[in-house]
Amino acid sequence: MDQKFNLNLENLRVDQLSYIYKDIKKQTKIMEDTFGIKFAFMDNITHEDATFLGKEASVTLNYAFSRFFKVQIELQQPAETCGDCIFKEFLDQGKEGLHSIGIYVEDLQQIIDEFKKKDIKVLQSGKISKQWFAYFDTEKIFGTLLEFQQTVKRKKKK
Repeated sequence: MDQKFNLNLENLRVDQLSYIYKDIKKQTKIMEDTFGIKFAFMDNITHEDATFLGKEASVTLNYAFSRFFKVQIELQQPAETCGDCIFKEFLDQGKEGLHSIGIYVEDLQQIIDEFKKKDIKVLQSGKISKQWFAYFDTEKIFGTLLEFQQTVKRKKKK
């Protein structure tokens, strides 16, 4: 599956750094005490239309958001009701910390199609409100996952 890659990734920028922790309240306190970073919290946010490894998934996370290094910082913690997903898998592997790099794009489906040509699979996808996202299996390439996100705009009434 060695087809030409028809995306110019040079013009994209890192918009978000996503971290996974067992206890985001504890971690945000460390970041606030060390660097003065203030966070906003959102608890029990369910991903709509979620898939994990190609199958329907039940994903519910607790979030903390801030800005640092001119990018959005997102801390995530699987909620008690969270099913199998990349976030729980990350913690089950004994990891905590940087999980993925987020990039906002205009056409998420184009990204999915192009990555598929290079046999780079979508590990997990879903949406929250108007924000669609897909996490790609790029850990062996970049040492972390890439998450591409698209905000679906409402169509104007004619």
